[in-house]
Amino acid sequence: MKSSKKYYKNLDLIRVLFCIGILLYHLNALKGGYLAVCSFFVLSGYLSCKSLFRKEKISLKDYYLNRLLKIYLPLLLVVFISIAIISFIPNINWLNLKPETTSILFGYNNFWQLSANLDYFARHVNSPFIHLWYIAILLQFDLIFPFIFIGLKKIKEKINKHVCIIVISSLTFIFTLIFYKYSLDNNIMVTYYSSFTRLFSLLFGVLLGFIHEYYGKVIPKFINENKIKKLIFYSYILISIVLFIFIDAKSILFPYAMILVTLISCRLIEYGIIEEKQNLSIFDKCIKWLSGISYEIYLVQYPVIFLFQYTNITWYLKIIIVILATLLLSWILHFIVKFKENKYKVLRYIIGSIILIITLYGAFKYIVAEDHTEEMKKLEEQLEQNQQMIQNKQKEYKEQLEQEQNNYLEKLANLENIENELNEVVTNLSIVGVGDSVMLGAVTNLYDKFPNGYFDAQISRTAWVAHGILTNLKNNNMLGDPIVFNLGANGDCSLDCKKKIIELCENREIFWLTVTNDRDVNVNSELQSLSNKYSNVYIIDWNSISKGHNEYFLADGIHLTGKGREAYTEAIYKAIYNTYLEKYNKQKEELINKYEEKQKEKITFFGNDILLNVYNDIESEYSTHKFVIDKNFNFETIKNKLQEEINNDTLNYNVVFAFDSLSYLSIEDYKILVDMCKDKKIYVLKTNNQFFDLNDEVTIIDFYDELQDHKEYLMPDKIHLTEEGNEALAKFLKESI
Repeated sequence: MKSSKKYYKNLDLIRVLFCIGILLYHLNALKGGYLAVCSFFVLSGYLSCKSLFRKEKISLKDYYLNRLLKIYLPLLLVVFISIAIISFIPNINWLNLKPETTSILFGYNNFWQLSANLDYFARHVNSPFIHLWYIAILLQFDLIFPFIFIGLKKIKEKINKHVCIIVISSLTFIFTLIFYKYSLDNNIMVTYYSSFTRLFSLLFGVLLGFIHEYYGKVIPKFINENKIKKLIFYSYILISIVLFIFIDAKSILFPYAMILVTLISCRLIEYGIIEEKQNLSIFDKCIKWLSGISYEIYLVQYPVIFLFQYTNITWYLKIIIVILATLLLSWILHFIVKFKENKYKVLRYIIGSIILIITLYGAFKYIVAEDHTEEMKKLEEQLEQNQQMIQNKQKEYKEQLEQEQNNYLEKLANLENIENELNEVVTNLSIVGVGDSVMLGAVTNLYDKFPNGYFDAQISRTAWVAHGILTNLKNNNMLGDPIVFNLGANGDCSLDCKKKIIELCENREIFWLTVTNDRDVNVNSELQSLSNKYSNVYIIDWNSISKGHNEYFLADGIHLTGKGREAYTEAIYKAIYNTYLEKYNKQKEELINKYEEKQKEKITFFGNDILLNVYNDIESEYSTHKFVIDKNFNFETIKNKLQEEINNDTLNYNVVFAFDSLSYLSIEDYKILVDMCKDKKIYVLKTNNQFFDLNDEVTIIDFYDELQDHKEYLMPDKIHLTEEGNEALAKFLKESI
């Protein structure tokens, strides 16, 4: 076996910088830090290749044993210790513990995460092992790489080194194209998680390793012997840092950045092995130490971040503590896996024994853990069905709302049109007039004003004959609407007689004129009392209207002059016009009030899984209301959706916020949402132990106490509701809203 004591500080510097990039990405402090994984793939492919070239004879047993100790053993320790610690934290419901851990132990975690639809780019941590997809791809690569390496060497031995390089280059190019094609399909998770799409970075490292072995360094001699090599090396690092800062996973430059970082990583390795170093400064030693535990840092960081998300400390302080804890735990892990070293052997055994006990306990918790995959899969399917159902129902709701608005606007428009054309409406009424000589004198004016009317008037007519006249008209289908009476000046009839006249008119509008000789016949007061009793009887107070207008009357003060007949006709017209105007205004007001009251009853529900899950149980009760549901709602998306509803004036008067803990809403978030809903009736569903310090106008639907009293309401994840829980929540909502 060839030996080499060369130390390349810049390789360690590369490893440390990219390790920091990934850590900061996991801390949500560097949006493009995920790109550094490409560099580690390149470095892994390169170093794996170089390590096998250093061996005179390849032993598969030694190779796999080496990988077992360097990669798999630390992985097992981190996995089982994390499980052990998490098992003591009661408010963590890690439902995927069994299947997720199994996928890690057997090296297919990247494919499991794809099937479980876990999002590495989500801005919250929903698993302590979501980063271990990378280790799964490394394990898969290490499993087959010795055979690939041996095959490529055979090509070189049987043919020549040029053909070997051409084969590796072709494979690298093909898998780069595969990556690029998948990236165009807009499925970022497949692009990022799949072994087939990430293999291109590893192959670039392998290609570089073979090139160095067969051709040596590919840097021009004048650069290799000049200080410009450092400038180029740090320029590549600077470009990488810029990409880490600005290219997030949603960028259209995502695939190009991945390929570019891979190529830059090859150049960094190229320049990183130019300069050997023997005498190390303190900075160099720090870099070497950090590089030595970089693998452990990667393993430990996400479980630490996962645990610290449940602590209520400031973001900056949390970052500092997470970084320090990660470094300490990584060093301890690195320290104990070097069990063959004699230095600090006793301490290593003591710490190792403690770690072993914790690891065995974690392994036990893994073995006895239940697998709720099928149960949660059914829930997911049900939620998807409910989501589709809601979309269909909301289409119906939108159509129903539009139809309701159209009907309302049509009725309102009809009333407004009638009001605008009321003069024409009134003059074209089939009015019936029954009167004495006063009406008879004005009959020509009346027919001019009401051409569709019918007027029956005679000299010296008393009120007693009115009933017979109306009966005859009714029998001949000539009794129109409204009816105008001008009787009493020549003799009034009894109160019962008047009641019978009114009842014979049924629901028709009745207009009864007062007389000007009331002092002699005493009619007007009785007419007024009838008007107060019957809602369809209106008094035209001709006595008051004509008072002081001597020009309206002949010498007897009863019969009309030409001006009097015009005023008389106008008084009848105005009385009918104003009554109809009032009626239409009342109808319009009632229509508007009824519509507004109906709108005030409407509810807009905002929610995530908990509302989606209970939808089947509340759909019939709230079928005419609006549901805005998204399983992936967070504060920003909820706020944006709420603002959209407000801007479009589609937010109903009643607003219900129904979110479970998956939305990660704080009390401050709720306060902002409530403040946005001014002049609305707000309801907030409480499903956890948060203290809702909101204003007094907000109604808290406290379902948390119910959940505490009835554990059967919750599924194993302690978030989603069982069928019993959904039924209870549906009843609770009905009683509370």
